[in-house]
Amino acid sequence: PSHDTFGRLFGLIDPDEFEAAFRHWVSGILPALDTDAVVAIDGKTIRGAVNQHGSDNCLHLVTAFDTGEGLVLCQKATQHKGGETETVRQLIDCLDIKDAIVTMDALHCQKETLQRLTARGADFVVQVKENQPGLLAAIRSQFQPWWEHDGEGLAQHCTQEQGHGRQEERTVFQLTAELPAEQKLAWPGITSLIAVERSRGQKGKVTLDTQYYVSSLAIEPEQAAKAVRQHWHIENKQHWVLDVTYREDLSRIGDREAAEVFALFRRIALNMAQHHPKPISKRRKIKCACWSDDFRMEMFFGVTTDANCSQKV
Repeated sequence: PSHDTFGRLFGLIDPDEFEAAFRHWVSGILPALDTDAVVAIDGKTIRGAVNQHGSDNCLHLVTAFDTGEGLVLCQKATQHKGGETETVRQLIDCLDIKDAIVTMDALHCQKETLQRLTARGADFVVQVKENQPGLLAAIRSQFQPWWEHDGEGLAQHCTQEQGHGRQEERTVFQLTAELPAEQKLAWPGITSLIAVERSRGQKGKVTLDTQYYVSSLAIEPEQAAKAVRQHWHIENKQHWVLDVTYREDLSRIGDREAAEVFALFRRIALNMAQHHPKPISKRRKIKCACWSDDFRMEMFFGVTTDANCSQKV
């Protein structure tokens, strides 16, 4: 088939109907989230998918990602990054996230968003930055007396990592939220506050930074540390893989709806590769599916065959 034939085909598919079918398919792979599963929600811009209105009209997608299973749960498009807040709320409303821990960046530290998460029976860990100055000031004020004693007596969990020429020590502190009365009324779902202190050493230089989060979790710093750390899986295991293995950012599909549909096809392929148990890279799984009818059947339908993928990549 020609390029134009594929273009017409993708243009005929309704993105909303296709996304609903995608969620139904994912529910067959993953009927229910594990208790305390960490679901990261974040946006990604497909910079190559630009229509006649120019580079300011790139396609922007918001996805929910099960960081433990490595599966995309849902995808919704928004007109631009500035419209991501309302799209995230729509995404929350269509997901079964009861008993899950939802993580988001500071853009989504919004009263209505957190209230929707609570209404859906989910816990949350959300970063707080200068976009909520009053809340950030209250959090810093509550932690300040503890900093004067180096956090001694606070519930905390410490991890150390070394690699790529640097050493990093990460300490997560957690305490019960005691916000001022006005803020407590405005943010009723916040039950604990989290501070993450990172110390990084590289080439003889040491840098230290502290980031703050609000949460509905009980005081359990190890669980809070897991949620904060696993939020980055949506970048490392979804966004990075889509750009490097599936070359998403290089897609030049100009029609917005066709680009959205094709982006969902990529996430289907990503989920298939992730779900297949063979311990090889996703890139190799894609090539194996091209080489072997049996291996492709395993990826598509989950059936067991004697597929052997021996070609060199």
